[in-house]
Amino acid sequence: MVKIKRQINDKLIEICEKGFPNEVCGVLIGKKNKEIFIIDDYYICENLNKERSIDRYELNPIDYIKAEDRAKKSNASIIGIYHSHPNHPAIASETDKMFAWPDMAYLIYSIYDGKLKNLISWQIDESEDVFAQINTELIDE
Repeated sequence: MVKIKRQINDKLIEICEKGFPNEVCGVLIGKKNKEIFIIDDYYICENLNKERSIDRYELNPIDYIKAEDRAKKSNASIIGIYHSHPNHPAIASETDKMFAWPDMAYLIYSIYDGKLKNLISWQIDESEDVFAQINTELIDE
């Protein structure tokens, strides 16, 4: 399960909508408690995939390192990745699965014509080699 602060989710929606028609990406910061990802911060990462930015993303490693530093300062960790799917469902692709890391949450924001259609959270199931959908809950501070 993913628990994400409502204000953080609202900001991520805004970022994904503004980035349309390109995929935007970044990391999710918080704490993981057993199978619950508690997201209370994020860090925007540059999408280095300029050739296929409408349907692929590649996190800038420099941004990732900056995000790690930010997480450490708040006694948290990077616990996931978010990215948008412009004019495409929030379904994890084979490419998403190929680059997924275990023990991380993946939030995919489906953006159609510049507006949020839906959000689906995923986690890799290594034993089955599939992305499994996990519940997302918005929480107030």
